[in-house]
Amino acid sequence: MARRRVVVALAGAAAVGTAVAATAGAAPIPPKPADPVPLGVRPPASLAEDGAGRAAALAPSRLMVTFVDRPTAPVARRRLGGVGTVAPLLPEAGVWSVAPRERRTARAGALALGGVVGAEWSLRRQPALLQRPATPAAPGPVPPFTDPLFTPERQWGLFQTGLWGPEITGQAARPTIAILDSGVDSSHEEWRGPGSPLVAPRSTIRRNANAGDWGRSGHGTHVAGIAAAPANGVGVVGVAPASGATAAVMPVQIADAAGRSTDETMIRGIRWAVRRGAKVINISAGGPGFSKAFEAVVLWAADRGVLIVSSVGNEGDLENGLNYPAAYQRVLGVGAQCDAEINADCPRRFGVARFSNQNESVDVVAPGVNVISSLPRRVSERVVAPGYGLKDGTSMAAPYAAGVAALAQAGNGGRLSADQLRRHLENTATDLGVRGRDDRAGHGAVNPRAAVTLRAPADDLDEVNDDIKYLDDHHRPARGRPLVLQALIDEHDDSEDVYAVVLRKGERLRAQLTHRRGQIDLYLWQPGTRTVSTDHPGNLVVNAVEFSGGNGRREVITYVAKRTGRHYLNPFARAGQDRYTLRVRVT
Repeated sequence: MARRRVVVALAGAAAVGTAVAATAGAAPIPPKPADPVPLGVRPPASLAEDGAGRAAALAPSRLMVTFVDRPTAPVARRRLGGVGTVAPLLPEAGVWSVAPRERRTARAGALALGGVVGAEWSLRRQPALLQRPATPAAPGPVPPFTDPLFTPERQWGLFQTGLWGPEITGQAARPTIAILDSGVDSSHEEWRGPGSPLVAPRSTIRRNANAGDWGRSGHGTHVAGIAAAPANGVGVVGVAPASGATAAVMPVQIADAAGRSTDETMIRGIRWAVRRGAKVINISAGGPGFSKAFEAVVLWAADRGVLIVSSVGNEGDLENGLNYPAAYQRVLGVGAQCDAEINADCPRRFGVARFSNQNESVDVVAPGVNVISSLPRRVSERVVAPGYGLKDGTSMAAPYAAGVAALAQAGNGGRLSADQLRRHLENTATDLGVRGRDDRAGHGAVNPRAAVTLRAPADDLDEVNDDIKYLDDHHRPARGRPLVLQALIDEHDDSEDVYAVVLRKGERLRAQLTHRRGQIDLYLWQPGTRTVSTDHPGNLVVNAVEFSGGNGRREVITYVAKRTGRHYLNPFARAGQDRYTLRVRVT
């Protein structure tokens, strides 16, 4: 989780009467990185009405407010009543939506309230589809019932040597995949008829069950087909073929006819999908701008075993900036892999496309060039047969990875946490180019067969435990005997761990963190701290004690409790990834 600057320096420890011991020569405590959120961000301009003549209802003037706690509706309305009209967004994670009375002062007014850690405008997002010039195509024959487009020439991503095969798709019932997009065309031959695999449809724009694909480009139907088109003798086959309710697809419409969505429509879609049983959520859209509210939603979903997969964007040969939600920790960010054709976008066969963003958000890459899938029949761009066409972009790569995630979850008995599943796809990816993770290809190209057949890594301790409000319990070391905690931490995917430790007044705590690689800091926070990730005046760490071990591999804190209560030990990955051991002794 991204960090704001912590204002309490080591000298502050002495002010509250604490004793801090460290390895000799420890450097002064560096500030923790600031959240990548622009403080003066302006709401985007109003969106035009969609093709049906309705207001797109994408709410660019709504403010998303995140609390350190999870207030009830009456409490949230009382706290925010002076700012504007309050509505739930994801109350389970302490996130509420406000229609402000005065837009000019609303954000500052919300941030000035006690218990508020974030207030951001609901920013506009765009599909990560690479636009190609339309090329007219002659109508093809009506597909026979033999999945006629399931060929090495058409579905090259499923025919790479040894990576995928029908035998890895039916080992066990896979979990539901939610497609958050422009909707799915339920009248399409891939998706209609008795036993349709489409379940729990929802439009977060219309606020009803009409989740048909109203997008002008058919983006949602195309994305759904890549992930899960049924092996039904029609058209194409998805990576994780849908089959009735046992291998379902959940269409959630979050975008208007032009493909525009916002943080709010995405958040409402995530909430709908999680509460109705989806375990993999695909979002082939994004844009710049970090949001504390969206970060809280990602952690809430991960805590419920749901992996969010998202496209990293198509500006790799231009500005190459971070796009969200792919850039949030715990989200699997997917870049685009080329096919065998060499051209300006693809200088190397099966390499990373030049247009694919190359930055810290890239976790894996997957087929994203000349990808065929289902389309509403009204769409004419790059059609190869009625109802089927080609598209390019990281939008196409993300659902491939989402399908692999669903197959991997099924292959591991459906028991993997979201963190396990994400790390498993990263660990089993085929490295491309530079050895190890890099910003171009992440951990490499997703490998469906390896993800399904190889054992997943062990689950991490106590996850999700990125901040205090996510903690359900606490530790109480036996007096005189050490409590030993072991976990993985990663600056890109999981930079924060928080453990609650109950101390009685006068007890002496000794906490020692050891690790082999990277840089991991260790912090101790006093009772009454509400969040370890902000310096906002309303929630703060005025009683915090902190210590950084610099580049060393051993950090030690000693501390005598001034009062009884829950204290918080907080390892923080400043650089790299490693497993650590935290030994806690109370005397």
